[in-house]
Amino acid sequence: MKKLNIGIDVDNTITASKSSIRFFRLLSMLMYDHAEIHIITNREPGSEAAIAQELQYMEIRYHYLKITKNKAEYIRDHNITIFYENTDEYFLELPEDVLVFKIREPGNFSFPEKKWIGSKKTVKMID
Repeated sequence: MKKLNIGIDVDNTITASKSSIRFFRLLSMLMYDHAEIHIITNREPGSEAAIAQELQYMEIRYHYLKITKNKAEYIRDHNITIFYENTDEYFLELPEDVLVFKIREPGNFSFPEKKWIGSKKTVKMID
């Protein structure tokens, strides 16, 4: 069986809401001993200590923390099998065998209109 490696974005994924923080806290606690947990973010290089402190405050457990603009490359290189993210562009280039969970938040979903928000690059209209 292929090892389970989980990738999780921080901004507007873990931090999308109070519920998302609680979910990722529980997920990371339950999965810590059964999978590698990779925190993958596109924050400013050199801000790892601040991110680690924020994750500790939210009680998010993880094995690796990576700042990168090329999340797809990191995911491929580290055999990430499950990825939680809110921004479509970060998972467009992922292989089909990577299970992606898209987090709904105000930057990608219009709650008043009840519609996803996306660009022509990331959305194919079907109607």
